[in-house]
Amino acid sequence: MGWKNAFRGLVVGLLILVCVWAVIQFLSGFEMKPENLDFDETGPRLVALTALAAIFVASLVFGPASVKDIFKGIFVWGGIMLLLVAGYAYRHDLVNGGYRVLGALAPGLAVEQPDGSIMVVRDASGHFRVNALVDGAPIDFLLDTGASAVVLTSADAQRAGFHPSELSFTVPVSTANGRALVAPIRLDTLQIADARFSDIRGFVAREGALETSLLGMTGLDRLRSWRIEGDRLIMTP
Repeated sequence: MGWKNAFRGLVVGLLILVCVWAVIQFLSGFEMKPENLDFDETGPRLVALTALAAIFVASLVFGPASVKDIFKGIFVWGGIMLLLVAGYAYRHDLVNGGYRVLGALAPGLAVEQPDGSIMVVRDASGHFRVNALVDGAPIDFLLDTGASAVVLTSADAQRAGFHPSELSFTVPVSTANGRALVAPIRLDTLQIADARFSDIRGFVAREGALETSLLGMTGLDRLRSWRIEGDRLIMTP
């Protein structure tokens, strides 16, 4: 019986390795060799065949079983196999759905990516909000590529250390509500996630003239690049 137990252990070990390998392939989307092999075509079949092989080998290792148990195992593992294949087939939709949930639960959250870029997800209203620090003060910005500069609301400006009584509202600008006067300022620091920028030109709006601070071009121009991909704003410091 000793050699049978050893053989069973060997087969179980190999089965576990095969299943782990299949899961890694499934999660990573690794493009198998040779180079001309299209994983988008072979991926679902790879997962399905591996799952079927796992069921077959497991039945040999742990058998014999009743017909009822066999059919029960087929339904259970078949269901798992279908879930894996469906998850693979709709992985892009699942990822995009996750982005939308993130945008609704944490609007403006700046997430640093492994490649050093910073990602922000579009919020439920369809806009990009960016959580940042201005001179150490937390400010929630609205991305506005039509704004020539960073513009702070009166309340956000005071939070960052700019007092309206000490500002000079002399610069005329065009807004959606017509012409307005704003006060020129210099931001010592603007920080988004771990990216930190210094000496940025900006403006402060009069009290009640602006609902949300705007992340305009004087802030965006400090980035090496930025782009919009679907529901994501990708910024490269």
